[in-house]
Amino acid sequence: MTSADRVSLERELPATFGDRLRALRVSRGLTQRDLAGEGLSSSYLSRLESGQRTPTPKVVEQLAARLGVPTESFAGLDSGTRLSGGEFMVGAARVMDLLLEARPDAALELLDSLRESVRDPQDRWLCEYVAAACAGKLGRTQDVADRLEAIEPMYRGLPPAAKVVTATLNAAALRNLGRFREAAELAQKALLEAEGLANSGFAPDQAWLLRLRASVALASSLAEARRTDEALRVCARGIDLVNAGPLDTPDWRDRPTYTEAAVTMHWTYAGALTRAGFVDQASQQIQAALAHPVGSIGTDLWCRVRITAVYMMLNFDLPLPVSAESLLGEVTQVRRASASQVDSQVALMRAAVAVRSDDLEAALEHAENALTGPLDTADQMRALMTIVRVSAQLGREERRLSALDELLQHLDSADPDEVRPALLKEVASLSVQTLRDQRARS
Repeated sequence: MTSADRVSLERELPATFGDRLRALRVSRGLTQRDLAGEGLSSSYLSRLESGQRTPTPKVVEQLAARLGVPTESFAGLDSGTRLSGGEFMVGAARVMDLLLEARPDAALELLDSLRESVRDPQDRWLCEYVAAACAGKLGRTQDVADRLEAIEPMYRGLPPAAKVVTATLNAAALRNLGRFREAAELAQKALLEAEGLANSGFAPDQAWLLRLRASVALASSLAEARRTDEALRVCARGIDLVNAGPLDTPDWRDRPTYTEAAVTMHWTYAGALTRAGFVDQASQQIQAALAHPVGSIGTDLWCRVRITAVYMMLNFDLPLPVSAESLLGEVTQVRRASASQVDSQVALMRAAVAVRSDDLEAALEHAENALTGPLDTADQMRALMTIVRVSAQLGREERRLSALDELLQHLDSADPDEVRPALLKEVASLSVQTLRDQRARS
């Protein structure tokens, strides 16, 4: 495209941000991947261009600089109409209905349509935070991080508690993306802010809850970063919080929200102890988490604790008085009627158990079932790797090659932050072994 063509095109730029961004990008011969870079993923740019996301002032500055245009090029764009208070309340009520119906995908779609027209800072923050939580339920980790980073400019004028819950959720998202150092830093800030609330007259039970959740986020991030001693110290303080309980709330163990936080702390401590090689102490903590009935902590957490226990048994020989198959059977009995991420993770764990038992047909079936439900990128790749390995052992070369092709496609399209080096090595090893086997047969 010539300079004259570019000038002509830019004179006729469309009036919405997404369309204008796309036009400027195309006029410079750039793909979304070309324009992406530090702080801006290609998936986030795609959502900006489709109108699913609204950019922050910082993002506008970054894009203008990369495109070589003044920030005024994005001024005066259509950003939707303002919602009345009644309209927002009706929309928010419908979002709650959808979440109670276990339909986070529909809730997320409604939230995205609501937030475009919300101007009140606290209402806008609420929309963005709940949308990020919904994206997390759907396994869209990069989307969670993008949404929560967009909240940061809204902090001015928001209550400190809003900063704590946002930073805590964002730390979890960054940890899942493999950005452990950033996650730990953010979780540390959240914990300090939460401790400040506890000393400033904030409701004691709510401050306790915020401190416990921030402790879980920090300990998990430190453990993933192999900073095991620090993780164990944070966990020990968190367990002290659990044992003390929130002030002036003697019945807290009968309240699901508080119980869920306590169980998550036990679960996190078990993980840190397992990494450090203290499997007996880890067993005590995971049993404390397993002891709570499903009604007291919710189906999702109840199932995830059991899935984690099975993972520890298979990979670290964690001693427990129940079998891995028994725990997975419990999860199967109480899982939701509709397909969920938990169901897919159960199928993935069943595949691992079947491989251990040398039941290759069952392992292949479970891995295939795992792929039919929602999984994050890393788990999808693990399911495909299981299929590649098992298919090779069963002599099913066609399925082996098709699964390897799917695996490489996932690797090519995945955000780099979502794929950890260890996973890359496993994929490379599988690819090399497949090539060797093909050469040996030719």
